[in-house]
Amino acid sequence: MILTQENLLAALKMVRLPGARSDIVEAGQISRLDLSENTVFIEIQMSELNPTFEKSLRFQIEKEIQRVDANAQIAVEFRKIGAVTEEAKAPVTEKKISSRVATMIAVGSGKGGVGKSSLSVNLAIAFQQLGYTVGILDCDVYGPSIPTMLKVVDQKPMLLNGKIQPIEAYGLKIMSAGFFVEEGQSIIWRGPMIHKLIQQFVNDVAWDGTDILIVDLPPGTGDAPLSLAQTMPLTGAVMVSMPQQVSIIDVHKGISMFNQVKVPILGVIENMSHFICPHCDHSSEIFDRGKVKKFCENLGVSYLGDVPIEPKLRELSDAGKPFMLDHQNSSAGKAITQIAKRLQPFVKTYDDLKSNGGEEIKLVL
Repeated sequence: MILTQENLLAALKMVRLPGARSDIVEAGQISRLDLSENTVFIEIQMSELNPTFEKSLRFQIEKEIQRVDANAQIAVEFRKIGAVTEEAKAPVTEKKISSRVATMIAVGSGKGGVGKSSLSVNLAIAFQQLGYTVGILDCDVYGPSIPTMLKVVDQKPMLLNGKIQPIEAYGLKIMSAGFFVEEGQSIIWRGPMIHKLIQQFVNDVAWDGTDILIVDLPPGTGDAPLSLAQTMPLTGAVMVSMPQQVSIIDVHKGISMFNQVKVPILGVIENMSHFICPHCDHSSEIFDRGKVKKFCENLGVSYLGDVPIEPKLRELSDAGKPFMLDHQNSSAGKAITQIAKRLQPFVKTYDDLKSNGGEEIKLVL
């Protein structure tokens, strides 16, 4: 049977909190319910978080929904009623775009391993090839890979006139948490520490004259990306997904997070959509290509395009050289350029700011 909103709700009416008579629908415990094809995202609000109750509810929810559709992909999250994180206490009704950065685009993903960082680097080069001055801010504090991809891992930023000077490579301005830790060292930080670091990256780095700042976010929807989304004056967010349903489920969560903190979703990219043979240029659809486009259509968000797997892209990322420098006419290169062009309507330049008198642009959300 095909999942619909009606039979989904009917299934959830069979789910009861342990020891209670009413079901979770009748009790009003469902704070969010999203259905896209056979993918279901459910947020349950509870007066107190209880691992035992959560385990029981998750089991019941999955069991009842899969009675309707055995292939349903189900994501369940639990939230305490009235709970507010330290990061969420910060006001989010007004954000400022620094007068030193005209456009700030976050690149995020629901999970790691989808090629988010390599796309961030090559999207930055694509914007540069379109004539913009571009910077990259690597905010993936748990796995900062941008310094490796741009071969600046051994460099350290300097302090000049009270401002941290970004590292420069391939014409890009670069700042990363990776510059402040030794190679192989892990960063074990809580939300408030990450919050403070990102404030410094935005306010204390000499980004002057930057048209576009590409922000490589940590994967997921935990403290780190939530804090960043609330702290940074983002123009909008681009989400990266692989074609598999498990990746799309996590991207859906990421979109939900950005919606809650009022950051516009500029679109979604399907990365590694198919494989291009380096010998004969034959295209093989290893994964289920096209699912991200259908997901975007169902959710009403922009589909920015798909980027194929090209072995050279991986090879050059490991070597510390952006793929787009010499391969913009390849299949993947053309796709990345097209994505950059589709994002151009959201781009303001540094000259636009100067013509505005150099004043900060305020986004009242």
